[in-house]
Amino acid sequence: MNITEWIEIQDYCMAKPCVYESRPFGEFPICYRVAGKIFAQLIIKDDWFKITLKTNPEAAEFYRRAYPGIVVRGYHCPPVQQPYWNTISLEEFEKDKLWEMIDEAYDEILAKLTRKERSRLPELAKLQFVKTDGTDPDFIRLCACLDSNLEELVGAQIDRSKYTIYNQLDKIYDVIVIYRDGEAIAGGAYRVYDEDTVEIKRVYLDQSFRGQGIGKELLRRLEADARIKGFRYAILETGELLEAATGLYKKTGYKVIPNYGSYTDMPESLCMKKKL
Repeated sequence: MNITEWIEIQDYCMAKPCVYESRPFGEFPICYRVAGKIFAQLIIKDDWFKITLKTNPEAAEFYRRAYPGIVVRGYHCPPVQQPYWNTISLEEFEKDKLWEMIDEAYDEILAKLTRKERSRLPELAKLQFVKTDGTDPDFIRLCACLDSNLEELVGAQIDRSKYTIYNQLDKIYDVIVIYRDGEAIAGGAYRVYDEDTVEIKRVYLDQSFRGQGIGKELLRRLEADARIKGFRYAILETGELLEAATGLYKKTGYKVIPNYGSYTDMPESLCMKKKL
């Protein structure tokens, strides 16, 4: 298998609606997710080309019998998960059948999503996720909207000017801006906190697009990007008064921790952490 062929496989996976790349286990496998769930795991190293695909026990057994020694149980999966994953040796496998099995793996994940999650996918598929940095004009505009929104929500109770020093955009290098029909509707970022940890910063979603799962998808992609770069934890600062934000973070796996760093002496702050 040459580089053109495995790039073709990557492109095929990424072309599916709402798919993004993650690397939760290190450099390899390269994992492809939809709605946070992995459907394909690609390994390309040392002349070792394999892909592990989500399946179901009946289909898994059929392919193992049809392609003995080429399609096997998910070799790196725990025994309890092996009936639901097949690993394919790519050097010996026909391309058309591979595309079919990738399609089936993707559909297998979709079938296991909740009705609410499935209903959101068509709208999420219309979004464009663009990686940029803190100097991006659209991100700067979204941050201004965020500050205006925060001032409206809690400005009467909290002096927000003391937070300005901790939100300097020229120190933020990893940003995702979300576009809908060419308009920037959401954005978020992370910055390096220490060698294992990033701090999630400046997450904002236009109010007219809330309640559609976009904020959750933005967090997933920020976290996946940070994990690809080798970070293992994400922390963030919010406030107990910001119920919608704290609710989103809790639903996506963040746990409350003692206030860290510059927020130690800010009782109105609420700090949270998640393992990536």
